[in-house]
Parts: sequence; structure tokens; C-alpha cells
Amino acid sequence: ELQRLAHARAAWFRLLEGGHLVAMHAAGVTAEFLRDASSVEATEELRAMLERAQPRVARSDKAAPENLECLRAEKIRQVVMLPVVGKKSPIGLLVLGTSRRVRWTAEELEFLQGCARQVAIAVENFRLLEQVLRSQRQWMNTFDSIHDIILAHDADFRIIKANQVLLEHIGRAPADVLENTCESVLPHTFGEWTGCPYCAMAGGEEFREGADPCFGGFSVVSTSSYTEQGSPQKGTIHVVRDITERRSAEEKYRLLFEQVQEGVYVATPTGRLLDCNDAFVHMLGYGRRDELLVLNLDSDICVDRNQREAFQREIEANHYVRNFEVTLRRKDGTLLLASESSFATRDAAGHIERYQGFVLDMTEKRRAEDEMRRRNRELNALNAMAVVATQSFDLDEILNLTLRQVVSLFGADSGSVYLSDTDAPTYRRRAAWGPRGRDKGRAAEISFAEGFGDLVMRSRAEVITAEYLPHLPERVAEFMRSDAERSWIWVLFWGKDNPIGIMGLCSNLGYEYSSNEENLLVAISRQLATTIEKVRLYEETCKAYEDLHKTQEQLLQSEKMSAVGQLIAGVAHELNNPLTAILGYAQLLESEGLNERAQDYVGKLFKQAQRTHRVVQNLLSFARQRKPQRDDVDIRKVLDETLALRDYDLKINNIAVERETPNEGVTVVADPHQIEQVFLNIINNAVDAILETGRPGKLKIRIFCENGHVCTQFADDGPGIKDPKRIFDPFYTTKSVGKGTGLGLSICYGIVKEHGGDITARNQTEGGAVIEVRLPLAAPAEASRELAPAATPRRREGAINGRVLLVEEETAVLDFERDVLAGAGASVVTARTSQDVKARLLSEPFDALIMSGKLAGDWNARETFTWLKENCPGMESHVLFTYSHGAEQNETRAFLQENNVSFLVKPFEVAELISQARRLLHKAVAAAASAG
Repeated sequence: ELQRLAHARAAWFRLLEGGHLVAMHAAGVTAEFLRDASSVEATEELRAMLERAQPRVARSDKAAPENLECLRAEKIRQVVMLPVVGKKSPIGLLVLGTSRRVRWTAEELEFLQGCARQVAIAVENFRLLEQVLRSQRQWMNTFDSIHDIILAHDADFRIIKANQVLLEHIGRAPADVLENTCESVLPHTFGEWTGCPYCAMAGGEEFREGADPCFGGFSVVSTSSYTEQGSPQKGTIHVVRDITERRSAEEKYRLLFEQVQEGVYVATPTGRLLDCNDAFVHMLGYGRRDELLVLNLDSDICVDRNQREAFQREIEANHYVRNFEVTLRRKDGTLLLASESSFATRDAAGHIERYQGFVLDMTEKRRAEDEMRRRNRELNALNAMAVVATQSFDLDEILNLTLRQVVSLFGADSGSVYLSDTDAPTYRRRAAWGPRGRDKGRAAEISFAEGFGDLVMRSRAEVITAEYLPHLPERVAEFMRSDAERSWIWVLFWGKDNPIGIMGLCSNLGYEYSSNEENLLVAISRQLATTIEKVRLYEETCKAYEDLHKTQEQLLQSEKMSAVGQLIAGVAHELNNPLTAILGYAQLLESEGLNERAQDYVGKLFKQAQRTHRVVQNLLSFARQRKPQRDDVDIRKVLDETLALRDYDLKINNIAVERETPNEGVTVVADPHQIEQVFLNIINNAVDAILETGRPGKLKIRIFCENGHVCTQFADDGPGIKDPKRIFDPFYTTKSVGKGTGLGLSICYGIVKEHGGDITARNQTEGGAVIEVRLPLAAPAEASRELAPAATPRRREGAINGRVLLVEEETAVLDFERDVLAGAGASVVTARTSQDVKARLLSEPFDALIMSGKLAGDWNARETFTWLKENCPGMESHVLFTYSHGAEQNETRAFLQENNVSFLVKPFEVAELISQARRLLHKAVAAAASAG
């Protein structure tokens, strides 16, 4: 319209938005113009023109900010720019474009400026309308977005406003609700009402909470009045909030508050109790809640003021506390251990208004925890004891470690363990723990000769307390009362039938051992008893194994000695035959009238041959196996024969022997061979002990009579005996492996005891060991006769007459015996085998038979005697047997003794052979004379 009135080619309006002028509306221009010149920058010059609000007329080339090219394209040669200014600020620019230059009058420009002002007013009105509509939309959106029911009605209860929540509740559209009465729109399901249900519910109060009369449940209603603009009539607006769920939660919380087992309280920072539940009342031992609410929590209930201050500091810093341990006082004065978790409620200024706490009684839990810890300690201790018992067989180590565990487990001051020696009533302390002074009043070894009394034995009591003292034997009661100034308890270790040990614990006076502790002690005592028996069984097994090993060594040694004896017997047999010839021929040479020098040589030869004979006899005597046969024995002779066996060793080892013996014979009734074995073992041990010193030694031997006994004392200057009390125990030895079995002195002890004597060992103060053998002195009696005739002095005897059959397997001995007998006047016939003897005796007469007692693989004495008695009656009385190693066999010796048969032991002297032959021939002559 303005374009038409101004006869302009085009007109357009630019709206000021930020820093640009944007073309909003146009007339008479092309679309390309609007596209290319739609937005121009609002320069300072242009802003100044807008502030002045004066129109401007300019040629197209001076029409900034318009684009010259765009104006030319539209054939615009002149523009009129009219500022559009509102009441407060510029709004935009109204532009008119003409195709030619026009001279505008002042009236025309004023008219155009008036049009611009009208445009400004229209734009401002439009903007205000938009703002109003936008506010209305925002209010309605806000109104509908509230989740609470909003109802507004006038004084006649006609509904003016209803938000979307209310419309959804009643299921109606706004047109069906607005301008209708509350009674016709709202439901009457949950109550009868007239007018407005919420006005009746509010009762004139601004806020009211209660049952919802329209929709059920519980609601809180906010009621307020308002007056619409331009109307004097007042209306009422209700905001209804559904609190059914909150009410239910509050009810649940109330039930939880009242029924929870933990104590719940609400208190001020000063300690005044505002509320509490029944559990808190009962926890503190009160009957009613009002009794407790008059008390102050800090001063009347909490015991430790410092504890409460720590609680307040922590809750002030963190706003809460968790599992805070507190000690509370019950109504009866007893203390309660509890765990408290609380939080603080603060006011708008941040100050604490109240504490709300949850209190849990920890007394039983703490008791259970203590019991659990105690059980764990017990299990750990029992496990440690079991580990020690399974990993060690050292009884002292087991007892000491176990006792230490028990003392620590029970918190005792001290403890001790006593064990018995197998079935003996003696108990020795094997383990102790605690201050040393505590055990001074109790003996390290005690003997209970009467045992533990009938009550303990019948009931197999395992725990001994003060209640048992009147029923215990006096000795046991006295032993256990030695700790009367302290609390004590004893447990018995039972074996199969009897107690094998006891263990005692002592604690501070007044301490009482509970039944659980007694049961634990019983379990420990049973485990220890089993361990003790296991270890003892192990020790017995080891000892039995060791004894078996030593017995095997002894048997091996015995077999060796048996083999040595057999060897010695064979060697003696082989030596005695040539010795017989040597000694015999030496004697024969003595009677041949040799010169003095030759006579001296023969004497020395005879002497050395005799010495050789004695050595052979001693060896043979030592190796001989025979049953003991006691005779009157000169102890000096036994000692001499024993020393002769070790003479060589004593000399080469530089061991001097000093002998102190009586001049007269000292006779005992004994088996000389066994006594010789005793002496030899003692001398051997003395030699071994002296050799350990690595220096020359001395062995002093004394024989003396004392109190009806013959005492033989052996004293050496060796290192002495380590344990004189055990030296006679079987298998006890201090020698290295392979040098002794520990049986020598044990056998000596048995031999001496069998002879009614005694053997002792001790150490000398100046060094060395002394072993003394005491044997009963023999009663005075006539000298016993030997089975074989005593040797006669070497002198010329008268000639012997008679025919002698001489039987010998050794040629040298046979020649010697034949020469002696023939030289003495006898007629000698020789034979070598039993067949020759039988043939000769059956075919020829003989006055005597002299033969070897045992021919190799042939006759022995018994068989010969029997044959003679059967085939040559009477000849059995004229026989003489010769032996190269003695008639040592018990059967042979007994047989010869029973039948009064003579024998000689090689080597024998010439005189002995001639004497025996003469006796046999005299018997033969006497027998022939009596028969004639």
C-alpha cells in the first residue's frame, strides 16, 4: 500500500536482529534481490541514523547499506530510508525504491515518517502479543506438568481450571469438565460430599492431610483463594498430592522402628532422649519407655565420657558413625557392650539438631567371638602338639614343647610333667616351664608307693583338683599341696592299666578352671599319653632291633670263636704229637751221659719244649667247649695260665705287669676254664684301655684273702671307665664299631655270680680303672686226686717185663714210645689201625695195650673198651689211652672216670709213660697170678 501511495517501484522492511538488518517483507522486487540482499550489516553509521529517527533520501550508489548491484538489477535509482523506532529502541528500517530521481517535499517525507512510526507500533504490538501467548503456553505446560491434581473453581463450585493429571484421573476431556460443577464431574466413590470435596476436607485450613474422598488413599490438600482480573468474584484453587505411598512407607518405618531388634533412639546433641523403640528400652533393662525418656543419654546411660566425646567428634566430622563401640549402663547397674551406628540431622544453618542411632547389643556376640577365638587357640595348640608328636621321637622335646603350648594356652604361670619308669611307682620330672623358683619346693623325683588311691584307680580319674585331696594317699596329697599358695590342677596320663605320668599347671591364686578347660586338659592328656606310649614303643623297638643286631654280632663272634676253637684244637693236636717226641727224646738224651755243654743244650731244649707245651695247653683250655665242672682250683695257677696267653701282646705293647700274690696256694671251688675266661676278658679290656692312651702302661694284679673270699684285683692306668654302673650291662660298650660287642664283662658278671662271688668296677682317684673279682674261699680238705696218675720224678726205674701192643698214628710218636718202652725192658709190638689191633689181639697174647685215644677216622676210647670187653675179656683193665689234646669231651671224660681207665695227655714225659706202663704190667702179672 505504501508502495502505491508513494508511486515507488519497490518497498521492503528490514528488521534489526543482533548486528544485522534482515529483509523480512518486500514488494516490487524479485526473489533474487531477497536472496542476495536479505541481510546487511548494521554499521555504526546506520545505527546512528536509526537513533536519529530521521528519513534519508539517497541515490542508489550512495544508499549504503543496500547493495548497489542488487539495486541496479532492480532498476532502482533512488531510495528513501525511513527508520522504524519503537518506544525504547530501534526496530528496523523501512526502504522505498524509485526508478527515477524524485524530489520529495517536507510534507511527503513527514507523511512517510508517520507511516514508519505506525509500522513501529504494529511491530511492538505483535511482539507483545507473541510474548503473552508464549507465557500463556508456558503457564499451561507448567500447569499440566505438575504431577499433583490441580482444581480451580468459582464460588458456585464450577470448575474453571483442571490440569491434565485431574483429567486423566476422571477420564474426561477439558470441554467436558470446564464450566461444570464439581459434583457432576468428580467421583463420589470414597465418600459423600457436596459442593467441593476438597473444600470440605480442608475445613478452612491451608494444608490438610487425610483420606481422599474422590480417588481413595491418602492425600495432602493445599487450598488457596484467588480473584480473576477484571472480576470481583473469588475462586478457590486446590493442589492435591497423593501421599498413599509415603503414608505406607511411614507406617512401615514406624513398624520397623518399633519392632526391630536393634535399639533405636533419637536424641539431641545435649543427650536428651526424644524417642526410642521398645528394643532400646528392653536392652537397657527398663519396663516402660517413659522411664527411659526422662534420662540423659550422655550422663545417665553412657559410661565413658571420653568415649561419648569421641563419638560426637566423629559424627561432627563425617555426619555419621558406623559400628562405634560404646559401653552403656543398664537399669540394674550392669554394663552393656554395644555397637552403635548413627547419623546426624542438621538445620538450615548446618547445626546438628538431633542424633538418630541404631544400637546393637554385642555382649553375646563378643562372648561368642571370645569363645571362637578360644576354640581356635585350642585347635591351633592341639594341632601344634600333634605336629610335634608326629615329627619327633624325642620324648623330652615333645614334652617340653607341648607343656609350653599348654601353659600359654591356659595362661598359667608354670607347669611341669612327670613320667613313671615303666611299672615302677617312681615319677621323674621330664619337663618344666615357668619361673625356676616355682619348682624349688617340689622334688625332681617322687615315689608314690601306694599309688594314687582307690578312688582314682577305680574311677580312672583324669583330672585331679583340690576336691580329691582327702581321698589321695598322704604322699600324693603332700606332693600336690606344694602349690597351695596358687591355683593348681593336675591331669593323669593313663596307660593301659595304670597312670604313666602326670602334668600340673599353676595359676594365680583364686583362678578357677572351668569345665571346658578341664575337658581340654583331658583331651591333651589323652593325646600325650598316646604319644608317650608311641615313643616308648618306638624306643623299645629300636632297642630290640639294636639288641637283635648285637645278638647277631655275638652269634657271629661266637661262630668265629667256635671256628677258632676248632682250629686251635686241630693245631694243638698237630703240635702235641711232635712235642711228645721232642720232649721224650730230650729226656732220653739227658740220661746218655753227655758232656756239660751238650747237657746244657739238652736242658734248654727241654725247657723251651715245655714252654711250648704250656702255651698249647692254655690255648686248648681257652678254646675248649665244655660244661662247667668245679674243682678245687689254685687261683694263682689260673692267673698264670691266663697271663701266658697274653704274654706276647703285653710285651710288644710295653705294658708292664705287676703281680702281688700270696706265697701259699689260694684255693677256690670253681671251673678253672670259666675263671680263666673271666680273667682274660678283664686283661683284654685293660690292654685296650691302656692302648687308647698311646703310651706305655702298667697293669697291677693283686690276689689277697678278705672276709672268707679270694679277691683278685686288676688295676690299670688307662683313661678309666665312663659309666661304672653300666659296664656290666649286656651290649654296653665304649669301643668303636668292630672292636667289641659289649658282652664280655656281662658274661663275666654272670660267671662270677654263678660261682657265688661278686665283681665290681670303679675308677681310681689317680686315674685308671679297677675291677675286682671276689670268689668264696674253698674249705680246707684233702688234696683231690687227679684221674691221671701224678707225674713221678725223673729217675731211673727198674726194668719192666711184659708184652705191650703199642698203637699210634704218628710215626714220630710211635717211634719215641716204642724206644722208651723197649729201653725200659718191655717187648713192644706196634700197630697203626684198628684192624691191625683187632688182628693182633685176636691172634697174639699181650700184657698191656697202649693206644691213641682217637685214631683218625677210626676207633675212640668207648668203642675200643667195649670191643676189648667183648672179644678179649680182662684186657679192658690193662689199657692206657693217649690224647694229643686231652680228654676234654664230657662224655669221654666221664666214661674213663666211671671205668677207672688211665690216660695220658701229650706231650708227656718219659717217666710218666714208663710209670703208667709199669702199672699196667704189674696189674697184668697180678691178674695172671690170681688166675693160676
